[in-house]
Amino acid sequence: MTYALITDFIGTPPIANWGAADLVPVTTPVTPPRISPGTIVQANDPFWGGGEFIYLQMPASTAAKVGTILAYDTATAFLSSLVPNTTLLGKALAILVNPLVSSAVPQFGWAQISGYGPVWSSASVAANTAIGIVAAGQGGALAAGKQIIGMRVTAPATGTTVIKTCGVSNGSPILATPNSDGLIPGMLLSGTGIPATTFINSIGVDGKSLVMSNNATASNFTAITAAYATATDFFNLCVYNRPVAQGPIT
Repeated sequence: MTYALITDFIGTPPIANWGAADLVPVTTPVTPPRISPGTIVQANDPFWGGGEFIYLQMPASTAAKVGTILAYDTATAFLSSLVPNTTLLGKALAILVNPLVSSAVPQFGWAQISGYGPVWSSASVAANTAIGIVAAGQGGALAAGKQIIGMRVTAPATGTTVIKTCGVSNGSPILATPNSDGLIPGMLLSGTGIPATTFINSIGVDGKSLVMSNNATASNFTAITAAYATATDFFNLCVYNRPVAQGPIT
C-alpha cells in the first residue's frame, strides 16, 4: 500500500508499508524529525481506502511488524510503545503502517488512527466482532478489561489475496506484480515454484515488486496466493476510528 496524501505539509514523509521508519541521525544537537510528532494527516489508498495517520516517535531498540498496535500520549512527546498487555489501560492507540527495524537511534514514522487495515494478532478473530489486547503490541480474542474500543474486525485472518499476472523466475527471490493492493510484509505466499513457509519480506518502492524470504524453485507467470495468516502471525482486517485501550469502569 502507498497512501496518497489528502492533507500535506512540506517535507511530509510518504505513508507506505514499503521501506522503514525515518531514522534521525545522531548529531549534536540531534537532528529533529522531518515534521512535528503528533501531526495528523488524511490519506487514501486504492485498496484500503481513506484514513487518518499520526506521526509518532517509535519505541527504541524494538522490531515490529506492520499492523502492530502502538500506545502513545502527549506526556511523552508522542513517543509510542508496543501497547502493553494490561487491563484497563485507557490509552490512545494507533496501528503501525510500515515494518519497524530495531534501532537505538531515534526513529519516527506513521501509524494509522482511523480507517481500514491489517492488525497483527495472535489468532484469527471472527468477522463483525470486537478485538482485544493479548500480548505486547498484539491483538486477538477479547479478555476482561482489554477490549480495544473503536475497533472491529471486518474480515478474519483466514482470508487470502490472489496476485494475478505476476512473475517470478527460478532461483530468484523477486516477485513482479502489477500492484501491491492488499499486500503487506509478513504475508504467507503459496503457488507454483514457491517453497513452503515463504513470506513477503518487503515491498518495492514502486509497489510492483516483492522480495520473498526464499528463492523460487520454478518460474511462475500465472498467479500466486498471499495469505493473511501464518503458523504464528495473523493479520485480521479491522475498521477503526481513533481506537483506545479500554479504561476503568466506574
